[in-house]
Amino acid sequence: MRLTGVIGQRRAVAQLEGEIAAQRLAHAYMFVGPSGVGRATTAQAMFAAVNCTEPTPEGPCGACGSCHRLAAGTHEDFLVLAPPSEARSSQIKVEAVREAIRATGFAPFGGGKRMILIKQAEHLNPASANALLKTLEEPPPNNILVLTVGDAKELLPTLVSRCRKVSFMPLTAEEIAAELVRRGEPEADARLKAGLAGGSLGRALQLDTAVLQADLERLVNQLTAGGQALEDWGFAEDLVGTHRGSGGIDREGISQALDLLALYFRDAAVTAAGRGQMAWLPGPTAELNIADACRAFAQVRRTQGQILGNAAPELAMVVLLAGLKEAPKHA
Repeated sequence: MRLTGVIGQRRAVAQLEGEIAAQRLAHAYMFVGPSGVGRATTAQAMFAAVNCTEPTPEGPCGACGSCHRLAAGTHEDFLVLAPPSEARSSQIKVEAVREAIRATGFAPFGGGKRMILIKQAEHLNPASANALLKTLEEPPPNNILVLTVGDAKELLPTLVSRCRKVSFMPLTAEEIAAELVRRGEPEADARLKAGLAGGSLGRALQLDTAVLQADLERLVNQLTAGGQALEDWGFAEDLVGTHRGSGGIDREGISQALDLLALYFRDAAVTAAGRGQMAWLPGPTAELNIADACRAFAQVRRTQGQILGNAAPELAMVVLLAGLKEAPKHA
């Protein structure tokens, strides 16, 4: 049975398809990889494959009762747990875990397999993890648990040891751009988002093209304006201010804003190498030779690391701008 609807992830898909064909599914899986690359989508495709009542050579039929209920989000045997928010402090509470576990005491309503998908399992608190561990030690039949996590080290070793690991890789920019175009994005916008997505379709879908283009224009204008350090400081304060809230400075957000500048110099490097068709940003790139473009790219990445490492973001930005203005010319 083939898994359908999964973008990329050929190795993970091949592993799961092989286990389904050999009827050697594990009672618990740990899908390990970055967010937004298809971990939950693959779990859903796996559930569809093992529960479809009218499978075709190409995969689930999409027309039987099980396929219809899954597509509508109403399948009684597909249970999903997730943290209530994206905040690092957000937790999957023990009550939610226990409620899902209670369902495993009954046979699946559809007569096939039940799946409990726990998204971002690193958000399980100690009580939740321990409650789940008891189920993994004595797994009930016809139930599959799938935990998605960025890094297996974020889970209790006792949980990890009881799950079969499936590794997920970042998607290529080409795969992301193609999927965005398939969903109706203009090609130029799709390429811009894909270049900044860091291999995550989920992140690409959250990006606003108009905001990205405006931010890039501001950054490039600041580089080409030739202003002094005091003006650069004012620009840096404005940029950091947009990522400052009641919870403090969003350092990840500042770093992501600088991804635009990194991509700008990456495009300059491939254009200088005669590979302009590989550029991801719309419009002209910086007119630099390969060495200067690569040096500028490295400067941006280094600054991002400093900001994520708790350096004063305004100061790091001013130093970056001063260094980049030493480059010969920008378009």
